Amino acid sequence: MKPCKLKIHLEKKHTGEKDKPVEYFKKLRDDFQARKTVSQLFNNKVCKMSDGLLASYEISKIIAKAGKPHNVGETVILPAVSVIISSVMKQNASEITNCIPLSNSSVSRRIDEMAEDVEKQLIAHLQVKQFALQLDESTLRDNEAILLAYENNIPLKNIIACATDGAPSMTGRYKGFIAHLKKAVPEVFCIHYVIHRQHLVAKKMSARLHDALTVVIQVVNHIKSNSLRDRLLHELCKQNGEEFERLVLHTEVRWLSKGNCLQCFTALWYSIVSFLANTQLGEQLLANKCDVFFLSDIFEKLNSLNKQLQGKDSDLISSKSAIVAFLRKLQLYKNNIRRRAFEQFPCLASVSSDLLDEDLALYGEYMKNMHKDMQTRFSDLLMMVIPTWVSIPFEVNVTDIDISLQEPLIELQSDEIMRAKFKDGKYNVWKTNDVATKYPLLWDKAQLYVIAFPTSYLVELGFSRVSQLLSKARNRLDIVKRGDLRLSLTSMEPDIKKLAEQHQPQGSH
Repeated sequence: MKPCKLKIHLEKKHTGEKDKPVEYFKKLRDDFQARKTVSQLFNNKVCKMSDGLLASYEISKIIAKAGKPHNVGETVILPAVSVIISSVMKQNASEITNCIPLSNSSVSRRIDEMAEDVEKQLIAHLQVKQFALQLDESTLRDNEAILLAYENNIPLKNIIACATDGAPSMTGRYKGFIAHLKKAVPEVFCIHYVIHRQHLVAKKMSARLHDALTVVIQVVNHIKSNSLRDRLLHELCKQNGEEFERLVLHTEVRWLSKGNCLQCFTALWYSIVSFLANTQLGEQLLANKCDVFFLSDIFEKLNSLNKQLQGKDSDLISSKSAIVAFLRKLQLYKNNIRRRAFEQFPCLASVSSDLLDEDLALYGEYMKNMHKDMQTRFSDLLMMVIPTWVSIPFEVNVTDIDISLQEPLIELQSDEIMRAKFKDGKYNVWKTNDVATKYPLLWDKAQLYVIAFPTSYLVELGFSRVSQLLSKARNRLDIVKRGDLRLSLTSMEPDIKKLAEQHQPQGSH
């Protein structure tokens, strides 16, 4: 519009504003340009819905990792988020929570999609990389067998190691799994679980020590099997100011059970003896006093060894180091206990005045037999020669190793990034992602010692998670078809952004 006509329009139609300053009209213009249009309103809504969809995937992953029922999203998480937003942030909670779909069916679909994405990543990795196997068996409450396996055209030649529990079905010469595996992969390295072997060593003891342990188990069962006796002992321990107030049951199938049971028992010894005064069990207990205290000490040391062998990062190098160290300690324990040096046996030291020479001879003989048994059972691991440059790559002298590996080892020792990780102690240099690419010759020789599983730790972790998922409240969950188990066990991350882009954002329903 021409300025003259615009001025006439202002004077005739807007007489009340004709004397306003220019700044007033500029503000009107800015407000008009900043107004929210219909398209902008919809774009903001779609943006919130997209963010809500991503949040739905992230929360569903948390639910799967925690092993919780799928309806916990809409029954617990959304109400909790609503309270936080309204109470702490002082905002309208419904506007945000309505953008996050967390219904039971939505969470189930998200978990299955993420599990499928993780499975594809894993298969793609196993098809081109070498890997090791852990094999074990277990059953559910109704004796239904569990098999955790990955099958998707993965070349058998990629298997370089296999760990089993030593059962005939696994190691049988003709029909065992290992026999069939070696037909397909003759050079595969096989090992018996080191924790299983350590558990077998711990079970073997003399008749007298076995009787002492049996008395302890009988006493614990006698007290724990009756609620009144259990409560009375609890009150007695409280009055005596004991560190513990309850006994720990012994469970044969649990690795640390004997040690935990005996440690608690000896800590409550005087309260238990007082509680069982003038009973046959109490007399048997007093007769085996020294043996019980010795077993408490030795099983605490066996538990310490067991814990060293556990963990996701356990490998042949760390397992052999732990076994060798324990064998040397056994020799030391045997010599010290025979000359009445009980500093390494605190429980036994507390009853040293009651010890006879024949008791010390028995304990020394027990440790001697344990040493011999461990040498036999772990002969393959003890005889395994692990190159020094694999254990301490940055400290070994390059001239002392095979000439074909000298150049790449010099390159590795000169890699400041790798050296920094190794010195930090949080990383095993052979487990970094790029070592196989940068130093293929070294990796080809070192991979077995790093990849091979010496324990069934991850298998046991999987079985435990199965038992957790298939609780009484989720007895209809199909553990095979749903993605909960895979997502709760994997360390791989699903590509949530890619999965979310495949869906049209929708609100909670």
